[in-house]
Amino acid sequence: MHLRRRHLFVLLAGAVVAATLPSPVAAATPTQVASGLDSPRGITFVNGRMLVTESGHGSTNPSDCFFGGPDAGTVCIGPSGRISWIDGGVRTTLVGGLFSQTARGGFDSEGPSGLSVGDEGRILAQISVTPQEVPAPPTLSAAAYALGQAQAGRLISVRRNGTWNTVAKVGEFDFNYASGLPASAHQEADSNPTGLMATGEGAYVADSGTNTLDRVSEEGKVRILFRDPTRFDTAGAFPTDAVPTCVVRTRGGLLVGELSGRVLKVQGTSFTVLSNALFKHITGCTSDRHGNVYFVNMFGTGSPLTNPIDPDFFVGSIVKYNVGSGQATTLLSAPFLLPYGDTIGPDGNLYVTVRSICPTLPACQGVTGGVIKITLPHTRDD
Repeated sequence: MHLRRRHLFVLLAGAVVAATLPSPVAAATPTQVASGLDSPRGITFVNGRMLVTESGHGSTNPSDCFFGGPDAGTVCIGPSGRISWIDGGVRTTLVGGLFSQTARGGFDSEGPSGLSVGDEGRILAQISVTPQEVPAPPTLSAAAYALGQAQAGRLISVRRNGTWNTVAKVGEFDFNYASGLPASAHQEADSNPTGLMATGEGAYVADSGTNTLDRVSEEGKVRILFRDPTRFDTAGAFPTDAVPTCVVRTRGGLLVGELSGRVLKVQGTSFTVLSNALFKHITGCTSDRHGNVYFVNMFGTGSPLTNPIDPDFFVGSIVKYNVGSGQATTLLSAPFLLPYGDTIGPDGNLYVTVRSICPTLPACQGVTGGVIKITLPHTRDD
């Protein structure tokens, strides 16, 4: 079971990207609008209501755990993932009992991740991991195995009454694709679909394990548009891949953010790289109507490889990038532990999930996941 590329905490980018000079830091004061969340990841609004995916905390039942190898340590699987409404800071469950997996004693959590609403108001959510990497009994309990086979890696459509159905088995498809690549591709048999952007004709999915951008039709047919084969050799650590994490549509077309600190401009079934010194370890991206994209850097400049609670590492940032001018500005850089996903709210402000592996991560010290609001400047046509 290869977990190195799948788990974001072990997927640090080592590339030094080509830089444009960073702009001065803009003044932005975050306001917490929600707490008590269980590893929040994706965020969107549905008819003015905030909706968040929570990847959960796996399971505390020893029979639901197994040894996933030296990179992952103990891996536990359980139905603690969920999708939740947030109203006035109060969380209520829309969908519960979803696949969740933790690794390295709570050092990472995977489960419901990408979240997006299509043109017709259809709510889509992407569950990470892949069923091929969930071991069968007796290595794992029958219940945990069944959960993994039924939900891991699936793109699901969620109804307002809390019911859902599978749109596509993205993780399974991508794992099979990666398994068929030649050794020269330097790609493990792996899959971890996480980033999601719904469209009127289906969705785009960024797979952090296979390093691919997928196109999923409205009927659920999966097609791989391209794979980013780039690998980086990090000083004093292991090599890492590109790790696509988010997809966003802008005036200039489709962009894909990567944990490597790069942004890909999609051109059909290929891409070009947009590099900027402010792009560090991207996990989230969203756009506004003025040609700006807001990228979330989950990590800072420190490294958990030498110190798992390095404060520099956990200091994420929000970068405002203008597609037309190519100028980037750090909108917010503060110790708001582990930001992940973002979206523009109906009020025109930016909402970001934070403490995205809390409370399972020891460094959280019991603090739960949450959502912050960043007030953006408004113009008359907002």
